[in-house]
Amino acid sequence: MRYFAMLSLLAAALFGSACSGYANTVDGDVYVPQSNGPNPQNLPNANTVPKPTPPGGYTVSPTPVVIQEVLVDPVGPNAGQQFVELFNSSNSPVDIGGWVVTDGFNSHTFAYGFQLNPGACVTLRLGVAGTDSTTEQFVPSFGELQAVGSMVLLRHGTELVDFVEWGASNQNFEGTADQLGEWTAGDFVPLPAEGLSFHYDGQANNSTAWLEANATPGQ
Repeated sequence: MRYFAMLSLLAAALFGSACSGYANTVDGDVYVPQSNGPNPQNLPNANTVPKPTPPGGYTVSPTPVVIQEVLVDPVGPNAGQQFVELFNSSNSPVDIGGWVVTDGFNSHTFAYGFQLNPGACVTLRLGVAGTDSTTEQFVPSFGELQAVGSMVLLRHGTELVDFVEWGASNQNFEGTADQLGEWTAGDFVPLPAEGLSFHYDGQANNSTAWLEANATPGQ
């Protein structure tokens, strides 16, 4: 009996010693990862890494989504059919949910989760009602565009990423666009002839990149 008890005590001691040793080993191996300064993963500096070349013709905007066409025709043959068109010049879909298109008086905010497909356009029909889709949005509350004005695209409703003004300089958002290099203060696109819209060719951030032509919404 004493022999069995001693064996039991010896087994308990060995077992306790083994568990204790294992626990101590684990305690010694487990630790909270320590930060190595502001860049613990040693990631490259985003400001020094070469950027890929965007698709040809659209190299000047901080986003691949740009204002591509605007029809301003308050009294001409397209009166009541004014529109603004955005284009995704990239090869990937872009979520523009929460982005805002505004002339400083009226605005349209895209629904959260709205996706603009690669190489696709979305046309904002201003001042008219209709059924919204991924390629066409109706904004009945948007007032008529005037012969002198501007249009801006705001990422997340706050960050100016594209701009155009027509008819005269010093329109809404011109100063901000100039500071960001998205426009040149004092520059503007001449108002196209009645029935024509102005189109962006993607070559510059000034009026030379805007050409008048027939309206082509959705193309």
